[in-house]
Amino acid sequence: MNKNQKFLIGSIGALLTGIAIGLLVAPKNGKDTRKLIKNKATDLGGTAKDKYEKSLEELSHLADRLKEGFVKNVNSVKDRAGVTADNTSEKVRSVVNNNI
Repeated sequence: MNKNQKFLIGSIGALLTGIAIGLLVAPKNGKDTRKLIKNKATDLGGTAKDKYEKSLEELSHLADRLKEGFVKNVNSVKDRAGVTADNTSEKVRSVVNNNI
């Protein structure tokens, strides 16, 4: 787990702890507090889902870009290998013809 992931997990934990403490000391009755908890959980769930979907889109875009770059590099290497093979073949023919 890298530093950013640890920080994110710690931040979310701190946020949830703060919300829980705030709700426990809030001067509201049980029904209002439960409703508030439900609304906050729904909002947090929606936000997490949105961020997850956005991350998937970004990763998909990044994967497409990496694939395009990889294919481009492979094609470039194939072209250079073909040119090198042609040049070598011509040089071999030249040497063979000169020795005959």
